[in-house]
Amino acid sequence: MPKLSSWPNRVTIARIGLVFYLVVLVYDQNLWARLLAAFLAVLVIVGDWLDGYLARRLHESSALGSVLDIAGDRIAETVLWIVLADLKLVPLWIPIAVISRAVLTDSIRGYLLKYGYTAFGQTTMMQSAVGRFLTGSPIMRTGYALLKAFTFGWLLMISGLDKLQDELPFVSDNFLSIGYRIGYITAIVSAVVCIVRGIPPIVEGAILIRDLEDKPGNTAK
Repeated sequence: MPKLSSWPNRVTIARIGLVFYLVVLVYDQNLWARLLAAFLAVLVIVGDWLDGYLARRLHESSALGSVLDIAGDRIAETVLWIVLADLKLVPLWIPIAVISRAVLTDSIRGYLLKYGYTAFGQTTMMQSAVGRFLTGSPIMRTGYALLKAFTFGWLLMISGLDKLQDELPFVSDNFLSIGYRIGYITAIVSAVVCIVRGIPPIVEGAILIRDLEDKPGNTAK
C-alpha cells in the first residue's frame, strides 16, 4: 500500500516547501537573498530527478507517488515562471503557455487515472513510442530538468548579482547584459520544450478518452 511518508514522497513534499521559501527569498530586501533563492531553484528542480530515482531504487513507485510528483513539478514550475515574469526576466506569455499546458495535460491525466492509467510507468497513458519518449524517457526528463534548473537558477543569480553590482566590482554592465540574454534564450527554449512535451498527452489522451467512452459497458476501475 503506497505511503505518503515514503522517501520519494518526502522529497517531493520538501521540494514544494522549498519553492515557497524560495519565493520569500526572492522578494526579501536582503541583497544576498536572491543568490540563495537561485541555489534553491536549482535544488528544487534537481529534486525532481531525486524523487524519481528513489522511487525506482527503493521500489516505491505508486499511483499516489506519480500524482504527487506531477503536482510538485507543476507547483515548482508554474510558481517559478510566474516569479520570473513578475521580475520582468521572462516574457509573460511563458507562464501563460506553461500553465495552460499544465491544466490541459493534468485534466486529461486526472480523468484517465480512474481507468488505471498513469502518466508514467507500466500503466502509462502514452500509447505511442514517440509519446513515451517525449514524456517519460530518461534522456528527455533529465535534459528538460537540467534546462529548467539552469534557466531558473541562472536568471535568479544574474538578477541577484545585478542587485549586488555596487559591492562586486567584477560585475560589469556588459556581464549582466550577456547574462540576461543567455537566460532569456534558455527560457524560450525551456518553454518550447515544455509545450512540445505536452502535445502527446493531450492528443493521445483525448484519443484514449474517446475510445474508452465509446466502448460499450466500460466503467472506471
